[in-house]
Amino acid sequence: MNKNPYFESVYKKLALPLTKFIIKRIGGNEDVVDEVLSETMTAAWRGWNSFKHKSSYFTWLCRIALNKIADYYRDQVNRTSGIVVPLFGNLNIPDDKSLSPEEKISLQDLRKSVDNCLNLLPYEKRRLLWLKYWEDLSYDEIARILNISERAVEGRLYRAKGSFSEIYTKKLSKEI
Repeated sequence: MNKNPYFESVYKKLALPLTKFIIKRIGGNEDVVDEVLSETMTAAWRGWNSFKHKSSYFTWLCRIALNKIADYYRDQVNRTSGIVVPLFGNLNIPDDKSLSPEEKISLQDLRKSVDNCLNLLPYEKRRLLWLKYWEDLSYDEIARILNISERAVEGRLYRAKGSFSEIYTKKLSKEI
């Protein structure tokens, strides 16, 4: 790769805030954080000339990082053949005062994207995901509301997450 001194200065300035942004989204697993940061910076390097200055560099990097986080979790799903929807848990928290304006914008974009994908699901699947991840209800509580067994809740929730994952993955692949 050819050296780009401007990109290097941006990297030096934004690597720490970007690392903190990633840690807030995926936790403190150093290996995962390093992998996502590396993938993000590689993608930013490759796309440097396509940056259109419609946002700050940090916001642009955060968007790339969110996509790389989604890629990481999608790869994990493929490796373990289980369906995981890691985004839901972080979306129902109110805007935190400690978030920067760029992070708030990225979180709003992510929420909008997830909402759009949820709206493509049939009502029953959307309702199940809502009860579990936004209302934070247990399988037992959901079973009582829906008048079905906990085992049925578990199976239906698994399928709902799978359907959401397919829709969200297709949406991401169209954006990239």
